[in-house]
Amino acid sequence: MSIIKSPKQLLLPFSAALLITALIMAVCLGLGGEPAAILVDGVQVAAVTSESQGEAIISELLTKQSAAVGNEVYFQEDVTVSAEAAAGTKTVSRSDAAELLAANTTLMTHGAAIDVNGQPVVYMSTAKAAENALEYLKKSYLPADSTMTVLDAKFAEKVIVEPTEVKVADISDLNGAKLRLKGEGQTDAPVHVLVVLEKTKTEEVPFKTVYQTDTKLRYGQTETKQEGSPGSREVTIQMVQTNGVETARQEISSNTLVEAVDAIVLQGAVVQTAARSATYVTDAGMIWPTTATRISSYYGERSGGHTGVDIDGDMGDSVWAAKAGTVVSAGYNGSYGNEVIISHGNNLKTRYAHLKSISVSAGDEVEIGQEIGKEGSTGNSTGSHLHFEVLIDGEQVNPLSYIK
Repeated sequence: MSIIKSPKQLLLPFSAALLITALIMAVCLGLGGEPAAILVDGVQVAAVTSESQGEAIISELLTKQSAAVGNEVYFQEDVTVSAEAAAGTKTVSRSDAAELLAANTTLMTHGAAIDVNGQPVVYMSTAKAAENALEYLKKSYLPADSTMTVLDAKFAEKVIVEPTEVKVADISDLNGAKLRLKGEGQTDAPVHVLVVLEKTKTEEVPFKTVYQTDTKLRYGQTETKQEGSPGSREVTIQMVQTNGVETARQEISSNTLVEAVDAIVLQGAVVQTAARSATYVTDAGMIWPTTATRISSYYGERSGGHTGVDIDGDMGDSVWAAKAGTVVSAGYNGSYGNEVIISHGNNLKTRYAHLKSISVSAGDEVEIGQEIGKEGSTGNSTGSHLHFEVLIDGEQVNPLSYIK
């Protein structure tokens, strides 16, 4: 048996299909209708195709930045999405909208600051990152010398990690924080790391040279009685380095391993007594220049070197020419006091200083043994004596090579 539908029955399904089609078109038209807007503090910065797209752009930017920073990131400004963009504005691509949003906002995070004496110097993403940066800085100043023991590493300044709100753009990475704390490009580092080190080492102890007078050797002669040899000792030192530069050092203990052996050198002291008179002429053609005979200070002694010999005598003892010659000068001369200088030819001269009185004048010709003055204590002198010099080409030489 066949059933025939009436025209009205056939029309109803067709009308329902049209209604469903119209609803789908309406939804599609609504999705592609008026553009939405991304607002920053109420000001439109980009037009996008829909609210959902705007919210997705915002979420994506914050997610990426949070992952890069290692901490939750948020906007300093009030960022919202409006269902309607400003009249007449055109939508931009998703990537362009993200760039416009980033350019018009400031990204923030709850990070930390490294404070030095109460002033923030470096900003980090987290307090843990800041603590790591400080440890990294300390380690950068530890010496590579494996023989040194690190006793302590600390900051000279008051350095603390302070939780604070931080701009993402101001955050330093581990290496950047180290460079800032070291004062890269500055005249001085904001932080000084004090490293206390200890080292135990073996070092050589030099031997000393001891001089002894030997009455069997002539003056000017030397003889080694005992060879010297160095010793050794174990020494422990502590030192402080400030930013890698040693600023203090202290020896805290030592232990002698091998004793050093002194070198002993004998020095001659014999000068022929007979030579200290006006009758004994040396091979150099000179005689002893005064009645006094005791030498109180030898040539080359004292700080800076003594330029002659000092012959200790009484005030008024006679002083005579050690060799014939011409008086070059006779008079007062600063620290020498009253002095006489005699030229003997061949660039040889003799000087007689600290005289009480002078009995010759410049230009006089004198004979060997002729009195030229009296012993005294004029000029830079601490007692009556004769300062006697021998000069060759203007340079002082040892007088005992000429008059002993």
